[in-house]
Amino acid sequence: MERPRAKPDDVSLLARIAAGDLDSFHSFYRRHAGRVHAYARQLARGHELAEDVTQEVFVAVWAKAGSFRPDRGDAAGWLFTMTRNKLIDHWRKQGAGAELDGLALHEVAGFGENGMDLLLTVRQALSRVQPEQRRAIELAYFGGLTYEETAERLELPVGTLKSRIRSGLKVMRNLLQPGGPG
Repeated sequence: MERPRAKPDDVSLLARIAAGDLDSFHSFYRRHAGRVHAYARQLARGHELAEDVTQEVFVAVWAKAGSFRPDRGDAAGWLFTMTRNKLIDHWRKQGAGAELDGLALHEVAGFGENGMDLLLTVRQALSRVQPEQRRAIELAYFGGLTYEETAERLELPVGTLKSRIRSGLKVMRNLLQPGGPG
């Protein structure tokens, strides 16, 4: 009886994709496309944009598989970073970089079961922050904007922006600390 062959890991698949192996690309796509699409859809809050971004991500995988560095993280993190960057690029082109609800959290949390718990916990904490503080935090921390760019976008002095962010982060920190309000 022949033993079933083990499925190649992501690093092996990416190395083969870099060498132009289309079958490896298909395997990698089947393994990750659903999660990338779900992540893009969650962030984009729209099916059509999520579809476009997912396609762009996998075109980039085909073109840039050789740039993947396993010493910098796993393939899922690499894909989520690409997804995030594709969405940011799209929103910047559209002039709507602010719509990034929780964008970088997968990078912080990973994609494991505990990472999803952390993502939900941070989102819940963020939802309990005052709207003007939440908007400032989203833009400055998850939207990839500088304080100056965020202040300009929100039409605020930089000092006021920083105060809003500090206040919002203090609320979140209190909510996220063990034994904090839940």
